[in-house]
Amino acid sequence: MTTFLWMISFVLHGISLFLIILLSLKWMKVKEAEKEQAEWLREMETMMTTYLMQFKEENERFVKQITSSPVRQKKKEAPPLLPVEQVIDQVELSTAKPNGEQSLESLVSEALKLQQQGKTIDEIAKTLKRGKTEMELLLKFHQK
Repeated sequence: MTTFLWMISFVLHGISLFLIILLSLKWMKVKEAEKEQAEWLREMETMMTTYLMQFKEENERFVKQITSSPVRQKKKEAPPLLPVEQVIDQVELSTAKPNGEQSLESLVSEALKLQQQGKTIDEIAKTLKRGKTEMELLLKFHQK
């Protein structure tokens, strides 16, 4: 009986020793993977730092080139000041509508009248000399 217990003890000790060895091998693999990841992280940080430094240097060269260009220096000169009357005349000219252009209210009323007459959006656009999509949107926004 004692021999049997000794044999069971040796077998259990052997199994436990085998499992301990397997566990230590797995632990070593995990440690190696951690070292590789740390090395990759350092390499990536180095590459990113190098890239950012090159980018910064390129931007600085570009800014120097822009500020020293003759076109930029010409733009720095202030435009000549105009008298107030001349500025007002220019503003009035730029805001005035050409004779052939309709105001928005009259355009809307014409489009709504044509729609009430049963005309399609294509016909309305051709009549008012506008785009089809423009007439569609105009009629959608002004429907009751």
